[in-house]
Amino acid sequence: MSGPVIPCPMARCRADNPFDADECERCGTPVRGHARLTAYTAYLFNRGLAAARAGRLTVARDHFAAVVHWCPTDTEARNALALAGYRLGDVTEARRHWELVCERRPDDPLARRGLSLVVEGSS
Repeated sequence: MSGPVIPCPMARCRADNPFDADECERCGTPVRGHARLTAYTAYLFNRGLAAARAGRLTVARDHFAAVVHWCPTDTEARNALALAGYRLGDVTEARRHWELVCERRPDDPLARRGLSLVVEGSS
């Protein structure tokens, strides 16, 4: 298959499909919506990064929160959400998100560093 592909989101299938396919050619799972969701969460994440770089932390936090809402296992977005919350002074929420990242990825360096900031700040 040449050109861009979208893998089937089903763990037991994972077949590559043409990017414009409506359904997985192997198992029939709808893939177009999955492709849109993936693209849109990347768009929101990048908007969040741009807002953070511009110092608009509330906007950044809201974008990262939207990504985490749709993709709760996205540790990169959850780390960004935690950091934005921390910088906005919401230490409790930052800690909660960093702890969730560490549950999923115990050696995540960003979450570990964030948790150490929270612990140092509460001492």
